[in-house]
Amino acid sequence: MENQKTQQTPSADIEGEGNRTADRRYREGVEKSVKAGKIKEHAEEAARALDGPEGDELREAEDAARRGRPS
Repeated sequence: MENQKTQQTPSADIEGEGNRTADRRYREGVEKSVKAGKIKEHAEEAARALDGPEGDELREAEDAARRGRPS
């Protein structure tokens, strides 16, 4: 049998590069966190995670994101 690729039509829900919905949700989440006054609490939680057993994995994910590659 021949190897045939089925062409799929992109869903209207998939925005791809420059995903405005994801950007809006991210910004709303940041604004909500800032207004809740939990920035210091979140920063301390992140510092504990970096110092903990998952620290190496978190740093690798950060490096991969900077390179534009998923971890």
